[in-house]
Amino acid sequence: MGRRLPSATELSRGFWDAAAEHRLVIPCCLACEARFFPPERLCPTCGTAGWDYVDTSGAATITSYTVVHRAPSPDFETPYVLAVVALDGGGRMLTNVVGADPAAITTGMPVRVVFLDQPDDRALPVFEPTAIGRPHEPEKE
Repeated sequence: MGRRLPSATELSRGFWDAAAEHRLVIPCCLACEARFFPPERLCPTCGTAGWDYVDTSGAATITSYTVVHRAPSPDFETPYVLAVVALDGGGRMLTNVVGADPAAITTGMPVRVVFLDQPDDRALPVFEPTAIGRPHEPEKE
């Protein structure tokens, strides 16, 4: 599935560079250690300007989702699952869930990151179920 990915910005370049290497990173505040996504100039938790990207395990749990039947552009095949996932270790991401029948997706489902290689040598991180029907216990912080 080829998609037009957004251009890397000053804030997102580290994310896209890591994704091209099939690594999932997320911003982490240097002051309060909050993990957040998308990258922002200031930490959304404490307002500090200092943060850096940290690697994640790529494991997550679906906290909310919807099945999209009418695509916003021809780049998307329908139906597809748009979900918010809670990353093990902290932080949340809005993403696609692939590799399963949309009717089988549930809140609380464990997922893991996979990367869709793109024609422009970049990769798009998405998530796939790790086990259908078994709730996932996130790592304790």
